[in-house]
Amino acid sequence: MGKFDALFQNDPAMAGVKTGRAAPEHGRVISGLPGGTWISGGVYRVETLHEIGGAPESGGLENPEEDNALGEMGAGERLLFLDLETTGLSGGAGTYAFLCGLGAVFGGHFKVVQFFLKNPAHETEWLGAVDACIPKNATLVTYNGKTFDVPMLTTRHILSRMRPHWESSPHVDLLYFSRRLYRGYLESCSLGSVETHVLGVRRADEDVPGWMIPEIYARYLRTGDAAPLRGVFYHNELDIASLASLYRRVSNALSGRAGRGREFLRAGDIWNDKGKTAAASRLWRMALREPESRAEASLRMAFAAKRGMEHERSRAWFTEAFREFSARGDARHAAELFVILEELAKLEEHRFRRPERALTHVTAALDAMKRARRYGAATDAAHARAMEYRRERLLKKIRERDERSD
Repeated sequence: MGKFDALFQNDPAMAGVKTGRAAPEHGRVISGLPGGTWISGGVYRVETLHEIGGAPESGGLENPEEDNALGEMGAGERLLFLDLETTGLSGGAGTYAFLCGLGAVFGGHFKVVQFFLKNPAHETEWLGAVDACIPKNATLVTYNGKTFDVPMLTTRHILSRMRPHWESSPHVDLLYFSRRLYRGYLESCSLGSVETHVLGVRRADEDVPGWMIPEIYARYLRTGDAAPLRGVFYHNELDIASLASLYRRVSNALSGRAGRGREFLRAGDIWNDKGKTAAASRLWRMALREPESRAEASLRMAFAAKRGMEHERSRAWFTEAFREFSARGDARHAAELFVILEELAKLEEHRFRRPERALTHVTAALDAMKRARRYGAATDAAHARAMEYRRERLLKKIRERDERSD
Protein backbone atom coordinates (compact mmCIF):
# COMPACT_ATOMS: atom_id res chain seq x y z
CA MET A 1 0.00 0.00 0.00
CA GLY A 2 1.36 3.42 -0.95
CA LYS A 3 1.77 6.64 0.95
CA PHE A 4 -1.46 8.13 -0.37
CA ASP A 5 -3.75 5.09 -0.24
CA ALA A 6 -6.45 6.88 1.74
CA LEU A 7 -6.64 9.43 -1.04
CA PHE A 8 -6.17 7.17 -4.05
CA GLN A 9 -7.70 3.82 -3.22
CA ASN A 10 -10.31 2.62 -5.70
CA ASP A 11 -13.52 2.91 -3.75
CA PRO A 12 -15.98 0.21 -4.87
CA ALA A 13 -18.81 2.46 -3.80
CA MET A 14 -17.77 4.89 -6.57
CA ALA A 15 -18.29 2.39 -9.38
CA GLY A 16 -21.03 3.50 -11.70
CA VAL A 17 -21.95 6.57 -9.67
CA LYS A 18 -22.91 9.33 -12.09
CA THR A 19 -24.88 11.75 -9.95
CA GLY A 20 -24.98 12.64 -6.30
CA ARG A 21 -26.94 10.19 -4.16
CA ALA A 22 -29.75 11.64 -2.16
CA ALA A 23 -29.18 11.76 1.59
CA PRO A 24 -32.18 12.04 3.89
CA GLU A 25 -32.03 14.39 6.83
CA HIS A 26 -35.15 14.65 8.95
CA GLY A 27 -37.27 13.94 5.92
CA ARG A 28 -35.40 16.31 3.61
CA VAL A 29 -33.67 14.93 0.52
CA ILE A 30 -30.43 16.55 -0.62
CA SER A 31 -30.16 16.45 -4.39
CA GLY A 32 -28.08 18.02 -7.12
CA LEU A 33 -24.57 17.28 -5.91
CA PRO A 34 -21.97 16.27 -8.52
CA GLY A 35 -21.17 12.58 -8.93
CA GLY A 36 -19.78 11.11 -5.74
CA THR A 37 -20.74 9.08 -2.70
CA TRP A 38 -21.76 9.60 0.92
CA ILE A 39 -18.99 8.11 3.05
CA SER A 40 -20.90 8.85 6.25
CA GLY A 41 -24.16 10.43 7.25
CA GLY A 42 -22.77 13.92 6.82
CA VAL A 43 -19.76 13.70 4.52
CA TYR A 44 -19.90 13.49 0.74
CA ARG A 45 -16.81 12.58 -1.33
CA VAL A 46 -16.18 13.51 -4.97
CA GLU A 47 -13.19 12.33 -7.00
CA THR A 48 -11.87 13.75 -10.27
CA LEU A 49 -8.94 12.65 -12.42
CA HIS A 50 -6.96 14.96 -14.71
CA GLU A 51 -4.46 13.73 -17.29
CA ILE A 52 -0.96 15.04 -16.69
CA GLY A 53 -0.08 17.40 -19.53
CA GLY A 54 -3.68 18.23 -20.45
CA ALA A 55 -6.30 20.75 -19.31
CA PRO A 56 -7.27 22.46 -16.92
CA GLU A 57 -8.33 24.58 -18.52
CA SER A 58 -6.22 24.61 -21.67
CA GLY A 59 -3.22 25.77 -19.65
CA GLY A 60 -1.96 22.19 -19.39
CA LEU A 61 -1.34 20.52 -16.05
CA GLU A 62 2.27 19.38 -15.70
CA ASN A 63 3.51 17.00 -13.03
CA PRO A 64 4.42 19.24 -10.06
CA GLU A 65 6.63 16.56 -8.48
CA GLU A 66 9.10 16.40 -11.39
CA ASP A 67 12.35 18.36 -10.91
CA ASN A 68 11.09 19.78 -7.63
CA ALA A 69 13.29 22.85 -7.09
CA LEU A 70 11.14 23.85 -4.12
CA GLY A 71 12.63 20.91 -2.27
CA GLU A 72 15.36 23.32 -1.17
CA MET A 73 12.64 25.61 0.19
CA GLY A 74 11.31 22.99 2.57
CA ALA A 75 9.03 20.94 0.32
CA GLY A 76 9.16 17.14 0.53
CA GLU A 77 8.94 14.62 -2.29
CA ARG A 78 5.19 13.99 -1.99
CA LEU A 79 2.97 17.01 -2.41
CA LEU A 80 -0.61 17.39 -1.24
CA PHE A 81 -2.46 20.43 -2.56
CA LEU A 82 -5.17 21.78 -0.26
CA ASP A 83 -7.87 24.40 -0.64
CA LEU A 84 -10.98 25.19 1.41
CA GLU A 85 -14.33 26.77 0.66
CA THR A 86 -15.78 28.42 3.75
CA THR A 87 -18.81 30.26 5.08
CA GLY A 88 -16.88 33.53 5.12
CA LEU A 89 -13.46 35.14 5.02
CA SER A 90 -13.36 36.56 8.54
CA GLY A 91 -11.77 33.46 10.04
CA GLY A 92 -13.55 33.89 13.38
CA ALA A 93 -14.99 31.08 15.47
CA GLY A 94 -18.32 31.38 13.65
CA THR A 95 -16.72 30.76 10.26
CA TYR A 96 -16.18 27.18 9.17
CA ALA A 97 -15.18 25.22 6.08
CA PHE A 98 -17.74 23.12 4.24
CA LEU A 99 -15.66 21.89 1.29
CA CYS A 100 -12.06 20.70 1.33
CA GLY A 101 -10.24 19.85 -1.87
CA LEU A 102 -7.10 17.71 -1.80
CA GLY A 103 -4.99 16.94 -4.86
CA ALA A 104 -1.91 14.87 -5.61
CA VAL A 105 -0.14 13.04 -8.41
CA PHE A 106 -1.32 9.47 -8.90
CA GLY A 107 0.35 7.51 -11.69
CA GLY A 108 -0.13 9.44 -14.90
CA HIS A 109 -2.94 11.51 -13.42
CA PHE A 110 -3.55 14.33 -11.03
CA LYS A 111 -6.32 13.33 -8.66
CA VAL A 112 -8.59 15.74 -6.81
CA VAL A 113 -10.67 14.46 -3.90
CA GLN A 114 -13.26 16.77 -2.36
CA PHE A 115 -15.05 16.39 0.96
CA PHE A 116 -18.38 18.17 1.38
CA LEU A 117 -19.98 18.91 4.74
CA LYS A 118 -23.74 18.30 4.72
CA ASN A 119 -24.31 20.66 7.64
CA PRO A 120 -22.41 21.95 10.72
CA ALA A 121 -23.77 19.15 12.93
CA HIS A 122 -21.49 16.71 11.10
CA GLU A 123 -18.30 18.77 11.27
CA THR A 124 -16.43 16.28 13.48
CA GLU A 125 -17.09 13.50 10.92
CA TRP A 126 -15.99 15.82 8.14
CA LEU A 127 -12.74 16.77 9.89
CA GLY A 128 -11.99 13.10 10.50
CA ALA A 129 -12.53 12.26 6.83
CA VAL A 130 -10.21 15.06 5.75
CA ASP A 131 -7.55 14.05 8.28
CA ALA A 132 -7.63 10.44 7.07
CA CYS A 133 -6.53 11.64 3.62
CA ILE A 134 -3.58 13.75 4.78
CA PRO A 135 -0.55 11.48 5.25
CA LYS A 136 1.98 12.45 7.88
CA ASN A 137 4.76 12.45 5.29
CA ALA A 138 3.01 14.85 2.89
CA THR A 139 4.00 18.45 2.19
CA LEU A 140 0.94 20.70 2.23
CA VAL A 141 0.76 23.17 -0.67
CA THR A 142 -1.73 26.04 -0.42
CA TYR A 143 -2.40 29.59 -1.58
CA ASN A 144 -2.52 31.90 1.43
CA GLY A 145 -2.93 28.73 3.46
CA LYS A 146 -0.52 29.78 6.19
CA THR A 147 -2.74 32.74 6.95
CA PHE A 148 -6.19 31.32 6.21
CA ASP A 149 -6.74 27.65 5.30
CA VAL A 150 -4.52 25.90 7.84
CA PRO A 151 -5.39 28.21 10.77
CA MET A 152 -9.07 27.74 9.86
CA LEU A 153 -8.78 23.95 9.94
CA THR A 154 -6.76 24.08 13.14
CA THR A 155 -9.38 26.25 14.83
CA ARG A 156 -12.18 23.91 13.79
CA HIS A 157 -10.21 20.95 15.17
CA ILE A 158 -9.74 22.73 18.50
CA LEU A 159 -13.45 23.58 18.72
CA SER A 160 -14.23 19.91 18.02
CA ARG A 161 -11.70 18.84 20.68
CA MET A 162 -9.48 17.26 18.06
CA ARG A 163 -5.82 17.67 17.21
CA PRO A 164 -4.70 17.46 13.57
CA HIS A 165 -1.87 14.98 13.08
CA TRP A 166 -0.54 17.09 10.20
CA GLU A 167 0.00 20.32 12.16
CA SER A 168 3.80 19.97 11.98
CA SER A 169 3.88 18.89 8.33
CA PRO A 170 6.00 20.89 5.86
CA HIS A 171 3.93 23.63 4.25
CA VAL A 172 4.59 25.59 1.06
CA ASP A 173 2.39 28.67 0.65
CA LEU A 174 2.50 29.65 -3.02
CA LEU A 175 1.14 33.15 -2.32
CA TYR A 176 4.60 34.04 -0.99
CA PHE A 177 6.25 32.93 -4.24
CA SER A 178 3.61 34.62 -6.41
CA ARG A 179 4.22 37.91 -4.68
CA ARG A 180 7.98 37.53 -4.99
CA LEU A 181 7.77 36.66 -8.69
CA TYR A 182 4.87 38.75 -9.98
CA ARG A 183 4.17 41.70 -7.67
CA GLY A 184 4.46 44.88 -9.70
CA TYR A 185 3.96 42.99 -12.95
CA LEU A 186 0.37 41.93 -12.20
CA GLU A 187 -2.36 44.21 -10.91
CA SER A 188 -3.17 41.56 -8.31
CA CYS A 189 -1.45 38.45 -6.99
CA SER A 190 -4.74 36.68 -6.34
CA LEU A 191 -4.85 33.10 -7.57
CA GLY A 192 -7.39 34.12 -10.22
CA SER A 193 -5.07 36.81 -11.57
CA VAL A 194 -2.09 34.45 -11.65
CA GLU A 195 -4.24 31.82 -13.36
CA THR A 196 -5.22 34.20 -16.15
CA HIS A 197 -1.99 36.10 -16.74
CA VAL A 198 0.68 33.53 -15.90
CA LEU A 199 -0.80 30.03 -16.26
CA GLY A 200 -3.17 30.76 -19.15
CA VAL A 201 -6.15 29.15 -17.41
CA ARG A 202 -9.64 29.94 -18.70
CA ARG A 203 -12.38 28.66 -16.44
CA ALA A 204 -15.64 27.26 -17.77
CA ASP A 205 -18.90 29.15 -17.42
CA GLU A 206 -20.00 26.90 -14.54
CA ASP A 207 -17.40 28.50 -12.28
CA VAL A 208 -18.70 30.85 -9.59
CA PRO A 209 -16.84 33.86 -8.13
CA GLY A 210 -15.33 33.23 -4.73
CA TRP A 211 -17.29 36.02 -3.06
CA MET A 212 -20.57 34.26 -3.93
CA ILE A 213 -19.66 30.92 -2.37
CA PRO A 214 -20.69 31.59 1.27
CA GLU A 215 -24.17 32.71 0.19
CA ILE A 216 -24.59 29.71 -2.12
CA TYR A 217 -23.86 27.35 0.77
CA ALA A 218 -26.13 29.30 3.13
CA ARG A 219 -28.95 29.01 0.58
CA TYR A 220 -28.35 25.28 0.30
CA LEU A 221 -28.64 24.92 4.09
CA ARG A 222 -32.03 26.68 3.95
CA THR A 223 -33.45 24.84 0.95
CA GLY A 224 -31.62 21.52 0.62
CA ASP A 225 -31.10 22.26 -3.09
CA ALA A 226 -27.46 21.44 -3.76
CA ALA A 227 -27.53 22.01 -7.53
CA PRO A 228 -26.00 25.52 -7.31
CA LEU A 229 -23.11 24.00 -5.38
CA ARG A 230 -21.87 22.27 -8.53
CA GLY A 231 -20.20 25.53 -9.50
CA VAL A 232 -18.56 25.64 -6.07
CA PHE A 233 -17.18 22.12 -6.50
CA TYR A 234 -15.83 23.13 -9.91
CA HIS A 235 -14.31 26.32 -8.47
CA ASN A 236 -12.54 24.35 -5.74
CA GLU A 237 -11.37 21.65 -8.17
CA LEU A 238 -9.82 24.24 -10.48
CA ASP A 239 -8.18 25.99 -7.54
CA ILE A 240 -6.46 22.72 -6.64
CA ALA A 241 -5.39 22.06 -10.24
CA SER A 242 -4.10 25.63 -10.56
CA LEU A 243 -2.06 25.19 -7.40
CA ALA A 244 -0.37 22.20 -9.01
CA SER A 245 0.31 24.13 -12.23
CA LEU A 246 1.61 27.15 -10.31
CA TYR A 247 3.84 24.96 -8.18
CA ARG A 248 5.45 23.59 -11.34
CA ARG A 249 5.77 27.10 -12.80
CA VAL A 250 7.51 28.39 -9.66
CA SER A 251 9.77 25.34 -9.57
CA ASN A 252 10.68 25.86 -13.23
CA ALA A 253 11.54 29.50 -12.59
CA LEU A 254 13.68 28.67 -9.55
CA SER A 255 15.60 26.04 -11.49
CA GLY A 256 15.89 28.13 -14.66
CA ARG A 257 14.14 25.48 -16.77
CA ALA A 258 11.40 27.79 -18.03
CA GLY A 259 10.04 31.27 -17.56
CA ARG A 260 10.47 34.84 -18.66
CA GLY A 261 13.35 37.16 -17.91
CA ARG A 262 11.56 38.91 -15.08
CA GLU A 263 10.71 35.53 -13.49
CA PHE A 264 14.38 34.53 -13.59
CA LEU A 265 15.26 37.92 -12.13
CA ARG A 266 12.89 37.53 -9.17
CA ALA A 267 13.74 33.83 -8.76
CA GLY A 268 17.37 34.86 -8.43
CA ASP A 269 16.33 37.26 -5.68
CA ILE A 270 14.64 34.40 -3.81
CA TRP A 271 17.80 32.29 -3.93
CA ASN A 272 19.91 35.29 -2.95
CA ASP A 273 17.76 35.82 0.15
CA LYS A 274 18.43 32.17 1.04
CA GLY A 275 22.16 32.76 0.79
CA LYS A 276 22.44 30.74 -2.45
CA THR A 277 24.50 33.31 -4.33
CA ALA A 278 25.68 30.97 -7.10
CA ALA A 279 22.09 29.96 -7.93
CA ALA A 280 21.05 33.61 -7.80
CA SER A 281 23.81 34.74 -10.18
CA ARG A 282 23.00 31.95 -12.64
CA LEU A 283 19.38 33.11 -12.87
CA TRP A 284 20.30 36.78 -13.07
CA ARG A 285 22.54 35.93 -16.01
CA MET A 286 19.58 34.25 -17.67
CA ALA A 287 17.54 37.41 -17.04
CA LEU A 288 20.23 39.40 -18.90
CA ARG A 289 19.12 37.74 -22.14
CA GLU A 290 15.80 39.60 -22.31
CA PRO A 291 15.30 43.37 -22.70
CA GLU A 292 12.54 43.49 -20.09
CA SER A 293 14.91 42.42 -17.31
CA ARG A 294 18.40 43.26 -18.58
CA ALA A 295 18.83 46.51 -16.67
CA GLU A 296 17.66 45.11 -13.33
CA ALA A 297 19.76 41.98 -13.79
CA SER A 298 22.86 44.06 -14.54
CA LEU A 299 22.30 46.02 -11.34
CA ARG A 300 21.97 42.83 -9.30
CA MET A 301 25.16 41.46 -10.83
CA ALA A 302 26.92 44.71 -9.94
CA PHE A 303 25.96 44.48 -6.27
CA ALA A 304 26.88 40.79 -6.19
CA ALA A 305 30.35 41.63 -7.51
CA LYS A 306 30.61 44.43 -4.96
CA ARG A 307 29.82 42.04 -2.11
CA GLY A 308 32.48 39.71 -3.47
CA MET A 309 35.03 42.57 -3.49
CA GLU A 310 35.41 42.19 -7.28
CA HIS A 311 35.83 45.89 -7.93
CA GLU A 312 36.61 45.82 -11.64
CA ARG A 313 33.66 43.54 -12.34
CA SER A 314 31.43 45.60 -10.11
CA ARG A 315 32.32 48.80 -11.97
CA ALA A 316 31.70 47.09 -15.32
CA TRP A 317 28.28 45.84 -14.23
CA PHE A 318 27.27 49.22 -12.75
CA THR A 319 28.29 50.88 -16.00
CA GLU A 320 26.22 48.34 -17.96
CA ALA A 321 23.22 48.90 -15.67
CA PHE A 322 23.53 52.67 -16.14
CA ARG A 323 23.56 52.24 -19.90
CA GLU A 324 20.50 49.96 -19.83
CA PHE A 325 18.41 52.17 -17.53
CA SER A 326 19.37 55.29 -19.47
CA ALA A 327 18.34 53.67 -22.75
CA ARG A 328 14.79 53.24 -21.45
CA GLY A 329 14.39 57.00 -21.38
CA ASP A 330 11.94 56.73 -18.55
CA ALA A 331 11.98 59.32 -15.75
CA ARG A 332 10.71 56.67 -13.33
CA HIS A 333 14.22 55.19 -13.33
CA ALA A 334 15.90 58.35 -12.03
CA ALA A 335 16.14 56.72 -8.60
CA GLU A 336 17.99 53.71 -10.01
CA LEU A 337 20.33 55.98 -11.95
CA PHE A 338 21.07 57.92 -8.76
CA VAL A 339 22.00 54.72 -6.92
CA ILE A 340 24.20 53.48 -9.77
CA LEU A 341 26.05 56.78 -10.07
CA GLU A 342 26.57 56.90 -6.32
CA GLU A 343 28.08 53.41 -6.38
CA LEU A 344 30.34 54.31 -9.28
CA ALA A 345 31.45 57.41 -7.40
CA LYS A 346 32.35 55.33 -4.34
CA LEU A 347 34.34 52.89 -6.46
CA GLU A 348 36.26 55.60 -8.29
CA GLU A 349 37.08 57.49 -5.10
CA HIS A 350 37.93 54.68 -2.69
CA ARG A 351 39.01 51.74 -4.87
CA PHE A 352 40.54 53.31 -7.96
CA ARG A 353 41.70 56.62 -6.39
CA ARG A 354 40.32 58.78 -9.18
CA PRO A 355 38.49 61.70 -7.51
CA GLU A 356 37.80 63.49 -10.82
CA ARG A 357 35.89 60.47 -12.14
CA ALA A 358 34.07 60.22 -8.81
CA LEU A 359 33.11 63.89 -9.00
CA THR A 360 31.69 63.38 -12.49
CA HIS A 361 29.44 60.60 -11.18
CA VAL A 362 28.37 62.63 -8.14
CA THR A 363 27.38 65.58 -10.32
CA ALA A 364 25.40 63.29 -12.61
CA ALA A 365 23.73 61.69 -9.57
CA LEU A 366 22.55 65.04 -8.26
CA ASP A 367 21.20 65.86 -11.71
CA ALA A 368 19.32 62.55 -11.70
CA MET A 369 17.76 63.45 -8.35
CA LYS A 370 16.66 66.83 -9.68
CA ARG A 371 15.02 65.11 -12.64
CA ALA A 372 13.24 62.74 -10.28
CA ARG A 373 11.84 65.70 -8.34
CA ARG A 374 10.75 67.37 -11.55
CA TYR A 375 8.70 64.32 -12.45
CA GLY A 376 7.14 64.13 -9.01
CA ALA A 377 9.15 61.16 -7.74
CA ALA A 378 9.79 60.94 -4.02
CA THR A 379 13.33 61.81 -3.02
CA ASP A 380 15.31 61.37 0.17
CA ALA A 381 16.45 64.78 1.40
CA ALA A 382 19.02 63.24 3.73
CA HIS A 383 20.43 61.22 0.85
CA ALA A 384 20.68 64.34 -1.28
CA ARG A 385 22.51 66.21 1.51
CA ALA A 386 24.95 63.30 1.84
CA MET A 387 25.65 63.47 -1.89
CA GLU A 388 26.17 67.24 -1.70
CA TYR A 389 28.63 66.65 1.12
CA ARG A 390 30.40 64.03 -1.01
CA ARG A 391 30.74 66.54 -3.85
CA GLU A 392 32.21 69.20 -1.54
CA ARG A 393 34.64 66.68 -0.08
CA LEU A 394 35.78 65.59 -3.52
CA LEU A 395 36.25 69.19 -4.64
CA LYS A 396 38.35 69.83 -1.54
CA LYS A 397 40.39 66.67 -2.10
CA ILE A 398 41.11 67.62 -5.71
CA ARG A 399 42.00 71.20 -4.73
CA GLU A 400 44.38 70.11 -1.97
CA ARG A 401 46.06 67.61 -4.26
CA ASP A 402 46.56 70.24 -6.94
CA GLU A 403 47.97 72.67 -4.38
CA ARG A 404 50.48 70.09 -3.22
CA SER A 405 51.61 69.42 -6.76
CA ASP A 406 52.24 73.13 -7.52
